[in-house]
Amino acid sequence: MSLEENLYNTFSAGRAPDEKIDFHASKMFSLLEDPFGIWCDFHAPREASVFESNRYENLKVRTDKSNRDSWITQNFPNTFFIKADNITERFKATLAAMARGEEAIASASLWNLPENVFCGVNLLVKIPGEESVFGPYHYKIIQLKRAHDIKDHYSLQVSLSNKILWQIQGVFPTYARVILNGKDAKINCVLMSERLEQELAKWRGIKDGTFEPEPHKPPKAASSPWRVYANKVVTERKDLLMLPHLSAAMRNLLKEAGYKTTDDVANADLNVLKTILEDPWATESYYTSIAYMHNKPVLKEEGVFPPPRKKHNLYFDFEATETFTKDNESFVYLIGVWDAEENKFISFVAKNKEEEEKIFSDFFDYIKEPQDTILYHWTEYEVKKMRSLASKYPDIAQKLNALANMCLDLKILIGKAFYLPSPSLSLKAAAPAFGFNWRQGDCGAMDSMVFYTNWCKTGDNNLIEKVLMYNEDDCKAMIYLDEYLQKIEIIKPVK
Repeated sequence: MSLEENLYNTFSAGRAPDEKIDFHASKMFSLLEDPFGIWCDFHAPREASVFESNRYENLKVRTDKSNRDSWITQNFPNTFFIKADNITERFKATLAAMARGEEAIASASLWNLPENVFCGVNLLVKIPGEESVFGPYHYKIIQLKRAHDIKDHYSLQVSLSNKILWQIQGVFPTYARVILNGKDAKINCVLMSERLEQELAKWRGIKDGTFEPEPHKPPKAASSPWRVYANKVVTERKDLLMLPHLSAAMRNLLKEAGYKTTDDVANADLNVLKTILEDPWATESYYTSIAYMHNKPVLKEEGVFPPPRKKHNLYFDFEATETFTKDNESFVYLIGVWDAEENKFISFVAKNKEEEEKIFSDFFDYIKEPQDTILYHWTEYEVKKMRSLASKYPDIAQKLNALANMCLDLKILIGKAFYLPSPSLSLKAAAPAFGFNWRQGDCGAMDSMVFYTNWCKTGDNNLIEKVLMYNEDDCKAMIYLDEYLQKIEIIKPVK
């Protein structure tokens, strides 16, 4: 029996990887950021899953692979690329390439299924000298990431891959390299080993049902395919996650005191809650729970809402994209505006990054009487972006600063005026709390980037129409909330 056959038999445990029982190193991001989604993989009803395509991630993966292969070919011209599509053949081909002593091996696959772990590796590089099972050489890992800085899950992912490599070759490389945009980082796998074992123990606890992690707040309580299910679970439980601004520690304090649902909090004595939580969190939690119980906003501060009006009232929203290049340059490609007086949607679209300046100039020129106009937006992003672009585009700096000066942040205004029956003050949470729905289920902010990118390549107007409809709904969500909160009965707290 050859060396690679013996290694395959040892580390395959006579089977192929199965994500129902085995952990792939790439799932480290989900383990850290979406552990409830992993819990659902094992314990939620399979029929409750709803697949939601992530076009942005799919496009990014394709672009990343192209950029990665280009970097590998340029820096390691003698690289052997594993071409096998079948996961079993990929692992066998990796072992055979290591046994042959290839100088570098790209798209490698490594398993240790007796310990229920496996991984993919961008590049294995041969290091002569120290004796391994393959001979007087061993391999080290290089991973390529599109980010500018090392993320926690990168370090853990590469540390797990390094551990599997060590178990196979019999040599433990202390460091693994991660190539980021613009810099080369080293991960000390020895220092990461204890943390790695903790995270793998957490995964095993999730898998065997001894640990159920907390979901996130709706509307993204978990990732696809469990987002819809997780949102439903959190909502139906009347979970304390539905209360904005509370940390996990604060929620635990409430639970330990017997307040396990928003109904419990709504029926509590506010003075008692203030002995458990400091203000403003006690008061915020109490009145938000009242809002949930009655499905109505509770007045927080009089005289704040409705917002001031002028002759022209415009609700606007930006869409920005990445260019999916090595430079990862971002630009605003769409300014959407709902004109309240004209009762219509206006859009300014840049066909490329060179037209970004033009659409802002056109936006300003659309405004007939700047001194009699208010620009309503949601969050500070739009104002910050226009202030920063004033430095980038000095020829229209005066227009950009004038636009920023017309702005009024509805999120700040509504948050100051009301406690809402909403898990956060994001537009995607606040507007649906009162019945607003986006018309497209398959087009969000990240999808819009992909549709726009493909429209630029193909000229297919159906793609840009989906982007425009999504942006229009963002604008309509703002005016919907604005008008709805003026007509709905408001609960006034008892003094």
